[in-house]
Amino acid sequence: MKSRIFKHASLFLCAAILASCIGCSSGSQNSGSSAPATNNSTNVSSETNWPQKKLQIVVPFSAGGDTDFHARLYAKYLSNILGQNVIVTNVNGSNGATGSTQVKDASPNGYTALFFHDSMLMNKVVGVTDFDHTAFDICCGGVVDTSYILAVNASSPYKTLDDLVQAAKKDPGKITYASSVGGYTYYVGCLLEKLTGISLNKVDAGGGSERNAALLAKKIDTNVNPYGVMKPYIDSGDFRVLCVFSDKRSDLYPDVPTAKEQGYDLAAQRVYFLAFPKGTDSAIIEKMNNAMKQVSEMPEYKKAIEKSYCLSPKFKDTQDTKSYFDKTIDQFMSDKSLIMGE
Repeated sequence: MKSRIFKHASLFLCAAILASCIGCSSGSQNSGSSAPATNNSTNVSSETNWPQKKLQIVVPFSAGGDTDFHARLYAKYLSNILGQNVIVTNVNGSNGATGSTQVKDASPNGYTALFFHDSMLMNKVVGVTDFDHTAFDICCGGVVDTSYILAVNASSPYKTLDDLVQAAKKDPGKITYASSVGGYTYYVGCLLEKLTGISLNKVDAGGGSERNAALLAKKIDTNVNPYGVMKPYIDSGDFRVLCVFSDKRSDLYPDVPTAKEQGYDLAAQRVYFLAFPKGTDSAIIEKMNNAMKQVSEMPEYKKAIEKSYCLSPKFKDTQDTKSYFDKTIDQFMSDKSLIMGE
């Protein structure tokens, strides 16, 4: 039944992207910073006189989410470093496919860029798009998020990851696992099923904020998201965190055990990357890579992402980011039958 649900959802997504592309120019456009565009780019390459006008970064999701937050935080500081306004435009639709398609088809003049993450690759695997990261000129990985947690409502009987796994073994398909079908959290759920031999009722409950609302209302049993996405509900005591899918505990929330500590060898991460349309001048890519690296090393940037999303700065340069996504798409493709529920 999960296979039928997933295939129907995939057909819906494919239809949605066709409809969304027609109206993709209607995405909301907002400035990433109100700071004056003064140039203090002493550490930035001078191989090109780019930029000569404002730069647009497309976030392929609605405003207010984690991808939007990270893009806007970078834009805030990039405006000063590059000497031109850097604005963020939200182009929502089809799990990021609408916005990424718009950037892919844009002119490679260095004034339109995409800020996305691993879900671009998942879109290719499930057939929502026919392209992956290789259709772009990758610039860098601005954020490496290893904070994926599994949480339940505070009133839930599950106190540990093992509690949930054992309950799922007793009642296959009963426990609802919320995700965005075709998104990275869906993949994490598939891996958890494969690792433990359980069967979850994986439901499409929308984006992070929608899934939080569903868990708060007890319409779902569990939810996986980056820690920062659920942080307000954790702080308020509404959600209980069962584990973090990382190699080690975080210094920012040291009381949360890893899945590995509990006997389940599963780790997950997502890299938020910046990319330009294919054919962009390599000097532009180098200059932007250097500028974003400079932002990632700023104390004020570090303080902001720690406070808002419980993350520490981790930057990947152009080559490291390319290598990461080359390996990731190979892994996703090898798990295609698992992801598709075949």
